Amino acid sequence: MRSHPILSSALKNTLIAGAISLLWSAAAFAGAPMLGADCGAGAAIAGSDSAGKVTLGTPEHSATVTGLCTLSFGVPYTNPPACSATNETNHGGFPAPMGTRTTNTTLVIGSAAGSAPGDIISYNCADY
Repeated sequence: MRSHPILSSALKNTLIAGAISLLWSAAAFAGAPMLGADCGAGAAIAGSDSAGKVTLGTPEHSATVTGLCTLSFGVPYTNPPACSATNETNHGGFPAPMGTRTTNTTLVIGSAAGSAPGDIISYNCADY
């Protein structure tokens, strides 16, 4: 039996449009996290709950320096996500891995080696 090129083309276009729609809607529902005070004054974030970069701020003089930075997810995860983080600038040195601890609503990033104001921390979280 001979295939119909118009039908095949229409089916391909429908499948591609559906895939794009699914990918777009997943990105649209990813929330934007909020930074905790432990990230420092003037800290900034770019990205979503699933991935992004944090530029650390200057610690408040009255706050205890913990070496941690807490992100509160914009949309809670069903399960605590599996996350990883890297200090990309690392005081001007080589990039270094950082520890992460998660709950359904927060990501805490830290390192025993510490971090400095202006360091850029990239993070990536995957739901399961």
